[in-house]
Amino acid sequence: MCDPVTLLIASTAVSAIGGVAQAGMTSAAAESEAAFRNYQIEIQNRQLEEDKKQAEIQALQQENARQEASRRARATNEAFIASSGVGENISFLQGADVVAEENLRRDVASMRLNAVIGQNRIADQITVNKAEGQFATARAGMTSQGAYIGAVTNVASTALSNAYRYKTGRIG
Repeated sequence: MCDPVTLLIASTAVSAIGGVAQAGMTSAAAESEAAFRNYQIEIQNRQLEEDKKQAEIQALQQENARQEASRRARATNEAFIASSGVGENISFLQGADVVAEENLRRDVASMRLNAVIGQNRIADQITVNKAEGQFATARAGMTSQGAYIGAVTNVASTALSNAYRYKTGRIG
């Protein structure tokens, strides 16, 4: 049979090895989880950047379509006036052009504003995602530190408990 001191040392060593191994696994799991979350965020942010570019393109297409519709309406009105026999007197178009131009400017401004609002929402989401990734990384670090601190304190507690038991003769 082994002497009591050897058993206490072995008990402390087993506790230390188990605690450190468990802390290592907890740390690795937390870091792996954070790395995976950051990978997901990176992919999502790339998709959001693509959505932002697509929104810019769609906004330009809508703006161009609205301007083209305005030009067609003006050309149609000019053709109608010309075919009506009014001749050189196009004062009607001059009044209508002012209103049409103002409506076009408002429409284009509204389209641009909506595009900027959409792009800002996407940019805000990217910022939130980056902050979430930083939080996941920090949380993994804290989990890792906590696991190792727990392992060290458990080993110290076991060592002190075993030393006390040895000193007081309560072994066995």
